[in-house]
Amino acid sequence: MRRGASEKKTSTTRFDFSLNDLRFNPLPPPLQGGREFSKGPIEAFLKIEDIFSLFAMGKLALDHAIRALNYARFAIIPFQGYPEEIVKKLDALYEEAVKVLEKLRTPDNVKKWLLSHGPPRKMIKRLDEFFG
Repeated sequence: MRRGASEKKTSTTRFDFSLNDLRFNPLPPPLQGGREFSKGPIEAFLKIEDIFSLFAMGKLALDHAIRALNYARFAIIPFQGYPEEIVKKLDALYEEAVKVLEKLRTPDNVKKWLLSHGPPRKMIKRLDEFFG
């Protein structure tokens, strides 16, 4: 039996992430079009890391970061066909993420917070560095 895209989205997926799994990503994808939520809930989770990292680098203002989190939370995630339990977990994570940003308030504090969870995500080498 061939698995279709909708089957992939609704299949039982273990999703035990917390905000403590977030790390600083020095090369996050762009805010718009960077993550494809249709690929699965891990993409939705990593969007939080992208937003935090962009804010930590000064590429997003605090209010814009919060709006981006709320947009994903209310306008994208509920319409992806994820199982209800995963939608609830993501909703709680996004709500918690907004609270963390409101508490930390500055890019430096957010970067320190992300780095407290482990080293930055590995940067992908340029092709010539990879083979050189």
